[in-house]
Amino acid sequence: MTSSAVISSVATAGGFSVPQPGASLLLSFSFRHQRPISSESSPCLSTSATPAFLILGSSTLAAQRAFAALEADASVVVLGTGGLENACEEIRWRVEKRQIGWVDLDRIKTQKPTESSSIDSEDVSALEQYLSTFSPSNLPRFLCITDTLFSSTTRRSRASAALIYTLCRSRNINVNTTDYPDLCDFSFATTYRFPDSPLESSSSSDTGNGGALQIAITTNGQGCRLAGRIKREVVTRLPRDVGRAVGNVGRMRVLAKERDRNLAKDFGVGTVGNGGAPTSVAEEWEEGDPCADTDTPSTPNLPVPQRPTRTLSSALDGLNGEDTESMVERTRRRMKWIAQISEYWPFDKLAGMTEEEMKKYLEDEGYEGFSTPTPTTLANLSKTATNAFQSPFLPPTSIHSLHPSPPSLTKLGQILLIGSGPGHPSLLTLAAHRALTELADIVLADKLVPAAVLALIPSRVEVVIARKFPGNADRAQQEMMERAVYEARRGRCVVRLKQGDPAIYGRFGEEVLYFRNPPSLPLSPLSPSTSPTSLTSSPPQIPLPPTLVIPGVSSALAAPTMFNVPCTQRGAATSFLIISPVGKGGKALEMPKYERGRTVAILMGVARLGSVVKALLGSGSDSGAENYPPYLPIAIIERASMPDQRVIESTLEDVERAMESAEVGGQRPPGMMVVGWSVLALWGKGNVDVLDEDGGDEDGEGGGRKRKKGGNSGNDGNGNGVLDHDSNVDDNGNNPPAEDVKIVAGVMHEDGVAKDIHRVYQWLGDGICWRVREGLSPAWDLFNL
Repeated sequence: MTSSAVISSVATAGGFSVPQPGASLLLSFSFRHQRPISSESSPCLSTSATPAFLILGSSTLAAQRAFAALEADASVVVLGTGGLENACEEIRWRVEKRQIGWVDLDRIKTQKPTESSSIDSEDVSALEQYLSTFSPSNLPRFLCITDTLFSSTTRRSRASAALIYTLCRSRNINVNTTDYPDLCDFSFATTYRFPDSPLESSSSSDTGNGGALQIAITTNGQGCRLAGRIKREVVTRLPRDVGRAVGNVGRMRVLAKERDRNLAKDFGVGTVGNGGAPTSVAEEWEEGDPCADTDTPSTPNLPVPQRPTRTLSSALDGLNGEDTESMVERTRRRMKWIAQISEYWPFDKLAGMTEEEMKKYLEDEGYEGFSTPTPTTLANLSKTATNAFQSPFLPPTSIHSLHPSPPSLTKLGQILLIGSGPGHPSLLTLAAHRALTELADIVLADKLVPAAVLALIPSRVEVVIARKFPGNADRAQQEMMERAVYEARRGRCVVRLKQGDPAIYGRFGEEVLYFRNPPSLPLSPLSPSTSPTSLTSSPPQIPLPPTLVIPGVSSALAAPTMFNVPCTQRGAATSFLIISPVGKGGKALEMPKYERGRTVAILMGVARLGSVVKALLGSGSDSGAENYPPYLPIAIIERASMPDQRVIESTLEDVERAMESAEVGGQRPPGMMVVGWSVLALWGKGNVDVLDEDGGDEDGEGGGRKRKKGGNSGNDGNGNGVLDHDSNVDDNGNNPPAEDVKIVAGVMHEDGVAKDIHRVYQWLGDGICWRVREGLSPAWDLFNL
């Protein structure tokens, strides 16, 4: 997909965005709970349910409106004149098939036309009589006037359309009038519905519709024809199987809920709902489903307690232990897993999932075939023992391959631990690119590795994505390490693929130590007499070659650079610190104390933003001398180097409001935080004198000399008001340094607060609390692989 230009927006009016009139409130209506019309007679004379949609006119445009309403499960009545034979062919066919109702307005008219009356006014009178057949509390909801089309030779007059509009509005019926935007309460967007099934399997009679995914585009009346072209451009740039991916995720959600309902039924576990009726945990949880379609700011990465680690080796030793999770916790965990799968997995993997694979991904234990064997399963698996490729611990084949060739059991395998960089494929190292495209037999990828990198892997290579979902990171980590050892002992080249650099919070050390001295896992098929407890007594196996670690471009360094935020900068930041707010087992870690000349990069902490900000503002000594100032700049960078990369720039005191605002609209993981004066250093004309005392101290190691102070409040020259400080400016438009500003141990003290606040005002703007920039520069298209 072509990279988009960088888009920048700011939040004003006390921190919140100023509404820009002229947009549409895009809603998705569904009428699936409404009883459809089933009467053969005219709906106005029957006792059938009130139609949701009325369509005035019977042309092909009316047929299009009827079809759109039918796909939303709405009941439709077409109001026409001249009899059904005067309607277009599609209208006649749908009436015959009892899909829509038909009302002939000519039959409702009670008076003959006079010289002073007109056919249009008679239609208004007939429509009023028709509406009077419904109770005031049960009127139709929408009416479309389609016979006002400019190109029609029998076009309804504007005066008649205005009368109809007034009539409907007096009854709270929303109206759409073709070619008269001022007589419209709603409009129809240009839409496209993606199929759930593969295109090559569609029959000749298949319309290509029927899927769950639907997109809508509107130009707000400025260019309807152009909207159609834009729709085509968007559709052709999305993966062809994106509709099937959506359908599979929906099926996965159903399977998760069915699994819980079955457990509740089998074991009598559940809760009591309204009226004393039992309900399952899935039904209770459905209201807060993190996968649901919603505009509420949310993230699938909300922290949850880690589950106890249960590994293949411990299972074989009989050390399973008991899982202390309740059914409610298990249901919530599965729903979060589906949300994570939706967020991170490539579309082709989502689209290629079979129902059996979906069930395995939702299982409490095991992954991709790694599950505790039982005597029964061992006996069944032994039937295929003649083929070494069909080991009971061998996972199902990847969606990327149909018939992978069996690996050699005589060749010694190799594990390559590789960093994939921040995300853009061109930022892979040459070594990583060759490993993925030429050397790998199987790739074990972390969930954060973007689809653009995975797309480089040849189809012959098996690809497995780790289940590092909330609460399951430790178990998923163990699963991946065991899988890597198992595949390497089968003679395969295993690429363990991580985002960024594996040595920066990538569990690099754990994996190196594990691969250096791995446990004895089964290598060959099991015989019928083999029991789970005897597997650990297998003969010693030849050690694997040393793991080759291929460094990657660290996201901690690359992400800020993508938005011109330097990690170190003379005059703004003399040091750089990378931290994480969460440690082993989800344990919260302490935040570092504030140092003026230091940039702090916080990884894996955006989901814990509230606690991180609280810790930063409250850290240090009781005197508050080492606390982070509330006006200190912070940048939250998401999906760096990807086409939809974004940065939210704010201050520590406002960043939580920024992330909860409608303008930001929720998180886009993965993300990181950058805190410090380097965030604003290169904005505009630059601000690189934060650490300078007299403009000449480049290393920022000031000793506490005094500065001259300015005077009154004023204007910054751009019409923006500033605080009551520094009214004098130099020849370059910069404020002179304030006196009594002391830097002791790298900390700015109270006399310099006003100047620092002014720096922030110059950076964000007067009264602006945050800025959002998103998109990748089109120049990056030069480096597409």
